[in-house]
Amino acid sequence: MYKMPHEIFNASVCGDNCAKWILKIGEMQDVTINLRHLMDFGDGEFTARILNTGQTVHNMDQLLPIAGMIVR
Repeated sequence: MYKMPHEIFNASVCGDNCAKWILKIGEMQDVTINLRHLMDFGDGEFTARILNTGQTVHNMDQLLPIAGMIVR
């Protein structure tokens, strides 16, 4: 993700243990990921734009209801 930010990455194959690294890379540059499960990004604040809906979220409490509609 860091070396190829123009690509779309299937982050579900990474597992939740990669969530902190995805957030760190996202602080440095925009990355686009695809999730087929609800990844746990922890209790902290972050900024993520959900491309499916155009919404922006800043924590897991905001992400959960949106992801619940999208992730199957």
